[in-house]
Amino acid sequence: MTSSPGGMDPGRTGRIPVLLDCDPGIDDALAIAYLVAEHRAGSIDLAGLVCTAGNVGIEDTVRNALAWLDLAGAPPVPVSAGAAGATVVPHAFTPETHGPRGAGHAGLPPSTRVPDPRSGARLWVDAARAAPGELVGIVTGPSSTIAHALELEPALPRLLRRLVVMGGSFRGHPGNTTPVSEWNVDVDPEAADRVCLAWEAARSVDPSVPPVRWCGLDLTERAVWTPEHSERLLAASGTPLARHLVDALRFYFEFHESVGEGYLAQVHDPLVAWLALRPGAALTEPVHLRVECAGEHTRGMTVEDRRGHRGRPANAELVVDLSVPGGAGAVVEEVAASIADLH
Repeated sequence: MTSSPGGMDPGRTGRIPVLLDCDPGIDDALAIAYLVAEHRAGSIDLAGLVCTAGNVGIEDTVRNALAWLDLAGAPPVPVSAGAAGATVVPHAFTPETHGPRGAGHAGLPPSTRVPDPRSGARLWVDAARAAPGELVGIVTGPSSTIAHALELEPALPRLLRRLVVMGGSFRGHPGNTTPVSEWNVDVDPEAADRVCLAWEAARSVDPSVPPVRWCGLDLTERAVWTPEHSERLLAASGTPLARHLVDALRFYFEFHESVGEGYLAQVHDPLVAWLALRPGAALTEPVHLRVECAGEHTRGMTVEDRRGHRGRPANAELVVDLSVPGGAGAVVEEVAASIADLH
């Protein structure tokens, strides 16, 4: 298990180029707003958003991304439509999780922004080629679009500074979709496995290629947003962004309560976005990772080899804990404060 100091990781130019592949989604909205705040603070260069079909369809995830960028006061950012569904099997939409259009109870205003005409896979490749060795890629939805990007550019693992993925469930932690699978992986396990195989191949040739950092449910379920967070956000910032986020999160509270988690929200995606910018804040374990794509009871399971049974190079680092005081709770507070500062 390894760690290093937890400050922001500066790019060689001082601003870290970041691409977010998301499926907005309520916790994705928090991640988008947080990354806009970091962009406006001069810490990162938000190079683009790729929208993948998730709990709702691609039209809604693109619409939501554009609207959240407007509400956050983002500069012009390319937003591309990625995969409209899973790569092999029919896509399983679940509007009960984030609402019928993916924004909970929030009535998002129409955006004047126009989606980028490039496919999401092409935006991945173009952004990586524009900043070779610098781009930080973040995936907070299914891996469907980045799987297509790897078909366009098999060298993508060598072009990225790092890739951080919200997906999987590790170290015996139960799944949230089946007993063993997490939703982002379960909806398209073939795509997630392609990511594993691509990084295995790249690291077999060049061990300096960074392994993919996977943030599973065993980590991200610790990031909890409560009604008190919403109250403090509204008190600190009465902006339309804050009001719409609070309306969206109210639906997410209701969903979590309906599945026995309590009146709260597990906000996986902003935790992963925060960690992507602060690699030293992660305690990690190198493993060889594959995704089960065929099992009758285990399809979508992320299977990590810690002991080298497969004799393959580590293609993944599991983020097992945080090295910052207060852990995930402190990260949620920092994310909320950053969003409150957006005016």
